[in-house]
Amino acid sequence: MLNKRWQHISKHKITPDVDTDALDKLITSVADFFDFPIALISIVGQKQWFIAKAGLNIDVTSVEDAFCRHVVERRSPLVIEDASQHPDFCENPLVIAGPCIRFYAGVPLMAGGREVGAVCLIDDQPNTLSSKDLQFLESLSLFISDYIHLIDKQRNGLSGADFALMIEAADVGVWDWEIANDHNVFNQRWCDLLGLEKDEVESRSGFWKSLVHSDDFTPLNNAIRAHLSAEEGSVLNVEYRMHHSDGRWVWVNTYGRVVANDSAGRPLRMTCVTRDITEKKRIELRESKQVKLLNFMNRAQSVFLQEKNIRHSCELIFDELLSLAESQFGLIGQVIVQEETGPSLFIHALTNISWSEETNEQYRAYQRGELFFNNLDNLFGHVITSGGVVMANRPRHHHAAKGTPSGHPPLKRFLGLPIKIGEETVGMIGLANKEEDYSEEDAQFLQPLLDTLGALFYALEVEKSRLQAEQKLRYLAETDVLTKLPNRRAFIERIQAFYEQQTVSFSIAIIDIDYFKSINDQYGHQVGDEVLQEVAFRLNSSLRSDDLVARLGGEEFGVCLFDAKGAPTLETLRKVVAEAPIATSEGNVNVTVSIGACPVVPGARHDQWENDLRFADQALYRAKKEGRNRVKWHICGLVTSY
Repeated sequence: MLNKRWQHISKHKITPDVDTDALDKLITSVADFFDFPIALISIVGQKQWFIAKAGLNIDVTSVEDAFCRHVVERRSPLVIEDASQHPDFCENPLVIAGPCIRFYAGVPLMAGGREVGAVCLIDDQPNTLSSKDLQFLESLSLFISDYIHLIDKQRNGLSGADFALMIEAADVGVWDWEIANDHNVFNQRWCDLLGLEKDEVESRSGFWKSLVHSDDFTPLNNAIRAHLSAEEGSVLNVEYRMHHSDGRWVWVNTYGRVVANDSAGRPLRMTCVTRDITEKKRIELRESKQVKLLNFMNRAQSVFLQEKNIRHSCELIFDELLSLAESQFGLIGQVIVQEETGPSLFIHALTNISWSEETNEQYRAYQRGELFFNNLDNLFGHVITSGGVVMANRPRHHHAAKGTPSGHPPLKRFLGLPIKIGEETVGMIGLANKEEDYSEEDAQFLQPLLDTLGALFYALEVEKSRLQAEQKLRYLAETDVLTKLPNRRAFIERIQAFYEQQTVSFSIAIIDIDYFKSINDQYGHQVGDEVLQEVAFRLNSSLRSDDLVARLGGEEFGVCLFDAKGAPTLETLRKVVAEAPIATSEGNVNVTVSIGACPVVPGARHDQWENDLRFADQALYRAKKEGRNRVKWHICGLVTSY
């Protein structure tokens, strides 16, 4: 059997002295493309030798230990993901010692319809190879077989028809370019990649270049130019997008080299192999985008936790969101239910697409943090009202579309994504004008961001509720229930702050309702409460916002009055109570108050307030003793009338 295969190899002139320079360059490109340290083209005869290799320094091995021998004998591909764990290969010398093979993938190399060797990839670490990549490796093997046949034909003279036939028969996309006269030949497989018929393909470079994505055209053109001017033996290896006949973009990888030069060394001909790598690229791009999405989601959460500012968090991620979603403009909004107008959308992030004075003012309102969209009877509002994803790649035909304002940038495509807490829609992301149609995959990709924003919106509402609860508890703790004035505790806290931060003089006073016990005894406690409420109202209404009046308990009120220009006087407070009877449920009641006060000058010790409050109380006692309905001041140990 071995002798017959050797005779077959010899018949087809696949011998160790075959010219392998081009094959070495090709197999090096294969190793680089698949990202494996070793790639080989082996011939299995009386020994195993390598007619082309990359990453290995030996030329010949014994057949007994050769992995490629099993490929030839099986007459089918062989993939071993970890040879050290494989029962048939774990004790192989090439596994135990150098090159310490762990991963092996080999496909048969054919000559004259018979397996004569293998094209293989080797790694010293466990690895994997997808079925699609294995199929591509098989296609390369067929191409290499044809190339070896071509070498044999070149020795005897190769006709142009032979070369064209070889290109046409190849099972991979092949592009052959006669550079001098700009004549391009593509095989059927290349046409199939783009959904083209052979008679649709033109021979000029302008044709295939017109199919290249605009973002990839310049890098591709530069790569080809660089290759044509590079040293002999360099390889072109480039990835780019091409337009498929069905309208989608196909990612392809093209690698090849100049195969003929003129006497001056100028390139005459270049041949390349092209393969569809759309799925591989899609996975790579998705993984890259997922990392970016995760990073800016983490930043948004971090900013929110530090600042409790959902608007800043949304603005921080907005530009990156548009970039990841490949969208021209968009918005992030939160549903706010207002008593007057019902649900509306408060805008946290917005693209500046001002197209009129009206929208300029809207954008300025957004910058001030005051922009609400109250009209939800439109395309983006449908996201809120329906609670579902709104995908409109033909917006004019969507039932919720109401057109766009005059001068609005053309709305080519729209994707609206609801932000939810449970089943409740609490906000939305709106995206517009992606170059390609929006898809369900776009919506699914952004779902983690929607979940994150939903959690942030929920955290914001929890924080608001907590603050409101704290404020309510503080209000209840510091407010007198009957008069709605600050209570004694709040009064003391405020005057302590005045003493600690004072920069101007002020006065503290105690006000007592005269003969209040008699009012309760004569009219009842209900009337007494009504009197307290009206006195509190009159005092509070007569003071400025910076001044303070509080109910200290019973019929006593405390006042802190800044002695600024135009300030009301304590005499004014006395008069405002006494000038008119208080209307109660039992009729009018005449009420007066007595006031004791103590002035405080800048520089007083911060703990002086207790003494000063006692001094004011002493002055009040004097006012009541001297006949009530008057103001008495404590100054330098004296109690003086003013």
